[in-house]
Amino acid sequence: MIDTAIVGLGNVAEWHRRALERTPGARLTGVVDADGSVAEERAAEWGSTPYTDVGDLFAAESVDWVHVCTPVGTHADVGVRCLRSGAHVLVEKPVTATREGYERLVGTADEAGLRTTVVHNQVYYPPLVRARRLVERRRFGRLHGVSVRWLENNDPREPRRGDWVLDLPGGEFGEGIVHPVYVGLRSAGYPASEDAIDVRRINTTGDPGVAYDGIAVSYRTGGDVACTIQHHSNVRGTRQVEFLAAEGRVLVDIPTQSVRVYPEGYGPDATVDRPMLDAAAHAGRPPGGQRHPGHR
Repeated sequence: MIDTAIVGLGNVAEWHRRALERTPGARLTGVVDADGSVAEERAAEWGSTPYTDVGDLFAAESVDWVHVCTPVGTHADVGVRCLRSGAHVLVEKPVTATREGYERLVGTADEAGLRTTVVHNQVYYPPLVRARRLVERRRFGRLHGVSVRWLENNDPREPRRGDWVLDLPGGEFGEGIVHPVYVGLRSAGYPASEDAIDVRRINTTGDPGVAYDGIAVSYRTGGDVACTIQHHSNVRGTRQVEFLAAEGRVLVDIPTQSVRVYPEGYGPDATVDRPMLDAAAHAGRPPGGQRHPGHR
């Protein structure tokens, strides 16, 4: 059994709790939050033990794995404390606020012989996994480019995850920018060098207190794949990843969880694969294909 604790009990902690329920061999033994009333409420709801400090958690529990869901600025310190106490660590994104914090976190894990990982959940969405496999199998020839378009209808000045996000350069927008970046890295590959990266930021809010609400990243990989990542706030939301290959292209639409394949390039003859929607549509049908009585 993997005894697990969650540190930081804001909105995202609920997703971690649900995931642990579906993880074979995992057991939630403790929850930690600086606000004692929040810790007690969550512990009562989730059938766990409340704590207000990581030190108290490890003094009372034998913990194998800790999920760090605290504000970004505390990730490095909390993660290091957990690693030094003998637990593997899963950190919510962004992994740390600074490169120094990241290096300290990873260095501590290496010294302790433990693992520390970061939540990059969207690379595991079934349509994106399926699209990457199509491309990796060279079904469409050599991959030339990847385009990631991430549009959000949120405002960087209006925190949804807590006021702590306002300490980030892009506010609420800055907290979410990690998603398109890691999706681009996983889809295209990593930059050939720091010199191969170009980053442009814009601020369309008119508020001088906002560092940016739009960003464009472009880079070249060691395999000469061009990757462009566009992320904008205060616009109608959509999330798409497009793979551009020598003999076709593959378009992933995250909101509809679909994969559209253009084997001959642009045109009306694209095939569409909607694995999650198809599964939902057929959930009420028996193996023979007939609908259950009363199913609509």
